[in-house]
Amino acid sequence: MRITVLIENNGPEGLYAEHGLSLYVQHESGTVLLDGGQSGRFVDNAARLGCDLDDLYAIVLSHGHYDHADGLPALLEKKPTLKIYARPEVMSPQVGFDGRYIGLSEALHGKFAGRFELSNEARQLLPGLWLIPDGVPHEQSLVAETAQGLVVMNSCCHAGGDNIVCDILARFPGQRVYALIGGLHLMGPGGVTTLGPSPDVVRALARRLTTELGVQKILTGHCTGDPAFEMLKETAPEAVQRIRTGDVVEI
Repeated sequence: MRITVLIENNGPEGLYAEHGLSLYVQHESGTVLLDGGQSGRFVDNAARLGCDLDDLYAIVLSHGHYDHADGLPALLEKKPTLKIYARPEVMSPQVGFDGRYIGLSEALHGKFAGRFELSNEARQLLPGLWLIPDGVPHEQSLVAETAQGLVVMNSCCHAGGDNIVCDILARFPGQRVYALIGGLHLMGPGGVTTLGPSPDVVRALARRLTTELGVQKILTGHCTGDPAFEMLKETAPEAVQRIRTGDVVEI
């Protein structure tokens, strides 16, 4: 499996970066897009990175926040048959720390509303590619079966990375989670330069994911935040890696 980071908060010169996330996921059964950032610039990055958006089977929306969804109309305009797989609650109003609206754009509620395939059930998108809901009503993971084990892609892990992995292990008995990819939502109200939970909580999360739950790779960025990333990396240096716009992950 090959995963290309089409957009993330940070990136090299020559590629767009923004607060958001978009992953181009090439699995042996097909190619899907997980999220689309907030502006549509992932489309330009895809062209520069050689990721053919014509190959997409579907779009998966991890949850109902603007920084993952509002870039999608840039692609939906060009691909009139492409569907978005999400949970029904993505259509409900979402608010941030300060009460500000952070949900889906008017275009996604209106012009493109008919493009959504909504369900709260765990479902197989393609052979070996699954959509697994978690405890946050509008959130789901994209789970890929690979020779290395399960790869769990959850863009923000609002339900808690360890809780999400525990649930997926219970749903796939006898399998292990090889990698967890996405944000871990450990930043504080002040943004990615601030810390949300205490340092002890962050370090305990790193130990639980790696030592207790056996996750080999934690590839993270976006809403994890810089202080939390450094603590995770210090606690589990062999497992934790940062993802940035333009990165390619081979599994």
